[in-house]
Amino acid sequence: MGPEHDRWMERWLPLIRESAGGRPLLELGCDTDGDTAWLLQQGLPVVATDIALEALKACAVAAPGALQVQHDLRQPLPFADAQFGVVVASLCLHYFDWATTGAAVGEIRRCLRPGGVLLCRVNSTRDTHHGAGGGEEIEPHYYRTDARYAGYKRFFDAADLDRLFQPAHWAQVQRQETESHRYALPKVAWELVLRRSGSHGTP
Repeated sequence: MGPEHDRWMERWLPLIRESAGGRPLLELGCDTDGDTAWLLQQGLPVVATDIALEALKACAVAAPGALQVQHDLRQPLPFADAQFGVVVASLCLHYFDWATTGAAVGEIRRCLRPGGVLLCRVNSTRDTHHGAGGGEEIEPHYYRTDARYAGYKRFFDAADLDRLFQPAHWAQVQRQETESHRYALPKVAWELVLRRSGSHGTP
């Protein structure tokens, strides 16, 4: 099934509108269009990033109103502190070792205004159709694999999420495991909605 059957953010639209405050939101790992076109259809301006130029070109066709930025999530985000009220990161934060994953989340937090919202999905350790528990384990829940975009994939359990999104830095609005049918086989992922805690000066 295509992205039109995977409107996971729809129920959060009022929160997204309120948190964005009329300013652009940041979408990480936009892929070929994914959620970008839908966000634009809701009247929300989008800065869409991806590492792959091919994906950005396809996204530009499907969602021509978005600002396209090529970016590797292993590097610092090219945006100012507290620039965004909303960041979307759907199925793009689970390709890295733990240190890199933590650094990427730190960069997301840096670019969010205090009280800003992160809407995020990551692989679950129950996502067996898409590689959970398979391949050579490099770190706990992190495997060498033949993933579409990378040679490694990470899968998260509840303890991993507690460690990654600590209460001192993030206030949890929602966290649940969901099953989607955007691919040929069902995919199990964690869906998270979090608010950035702390002040502008808090790392």
